[in-house]
Amino acid sequence: MDPPPPMPFRRPPRLDELKPRSLPARKIVRLLLCSLFAIASTAGAQRAEAEDLALRDAASMAGVGMFLNARAPGLILAVVRGEDSFIAGYGEIAPGSGKEPDGRSIVRVGSVSKVFATDVLAAMAATGQVALDAPLAGYAPPGKTPLAFEDRPVTLLDLATHSAGLPREMPDPATPPDEKNPFAAYKASYYWDWMSSHRPAYRPGTTAIYSNFGFGLLGEALGQAGGKPFAELVGERITKPLGMADTTLRLSEAQKPRLMTGLDPFGKPDPNWEASEVMQASAGIYTTADDMVRWMRWHLADDAAGRPARTLAHALWRPHDGLSRLVGVEATDSEGMGLGWIVSRPKDRVPLLLGKSGGIGGFMSYVVLSPNRRLGIFVVASKVDFAMFEGLRTAVRDLAAELTPANP
Repeated sequence: MDPPPPMPFRRPPRLDELKPRSLPARKIVRLLLCSLFAIASTAGAQRAEAEDLALRDAASMAGVGMFLNARAPGLILAVVRGEDSFIAGYGEIAPGSGKEPDGRSIVRVGSVSKVFATDVLAAMAATGQVALDAPLAGYAPPGKTPLAFEDRPVTLLDLATHSAGLPREMPDPATPPDEKNPFAAYKASYYWDWMSSHRPAYRPGTTAIYSNFGFGLLGEALGQAGGKPFAELVGERITKPLGMADTTLRLSEAQKPRLMTGLDPFGKPDPNWEASEVMQASAGIYTTADDMVRWMRWHLADDAAGRPARTLAHALWRPHDGLSRLVGVEATDSEGMGLGWIVSRPKDRVPLLLGKSGGIGGFMSYVVLSPNRRLGIFVVASKVDFAMFEGLRTAVRDLAAELTPANP
């Protein structure tokens, strides 16, 4: 779930404007003092592993500002710069809990799951297990062949770059009256039925329309190509090799108590309904800041073993200036699409960035990578609020400019 067109970043609130419903007043004062004096020891649980003083101070102050502007129950910031990393948690893991989040607090990342799916795609393509230009039809169930647009079939690359000419979402399927989980009705069979009876709206590769539906199909295709469920491929290709023990598509009973509780768009605690299996590649990932640091380090590394997959994942596959329309993708300062990533050009001291945003179940998140500067930033807030999110996006990009200016 990506945000609507950008809105101005809200100014930090004055102390007399803050409503400390779940945050003690003394903690607000501490946070404001941290912001004013840029001390490294911010309010909120944090582990600042960084030896880099500039990283500690810049990330500390940025995290405080993000939290105060977000007004979410909780917020976690993780930054990787070279060999250093920084993690800080602010607020509470659940409204009224009194417990601050940290690097082990479990969050949902929504559509950031898509770049985990394209990591799997890139890893399989790098070893020749799949081809990026392979038609989706080659992975369809018997009798459910996707329709082509004239002579042009939908390919895996089209799905991974939101350029397959497919709608953002499927029409809502019928939900059993006793089913509380709104995602449970979304089944793979429903996706394939639609594809076998509807042609793409546009010639694939010519129009960008953000599509959660398309990424559900990509997950299905990867599962077929790998001979196992998509969730197992994520473990095999990403989480187990990188030691990401808390990154999963299904929480264990031991993990569930660490899942943060966020607020829905109406300010109520979200029940965190689990995504159905066909939605996993689009929005199913649970993770922690500790694990996101490991994942960002892998993306920013330059080891020979991972280089082929990273090269495929980070490449600019669909330049925006070659497309007829852009619908639902972040077009501001962007060059086009990598595999799941929005590629943004260097501008106003902000370096070239690969970015992905997400939102689901009381959480909104944003991650950016600057591979040539070895910089990664991840932030997640436990509230669904699009205006709030645009403030986080702006603050993350400002932090990237502060830590690695595009034109030093």
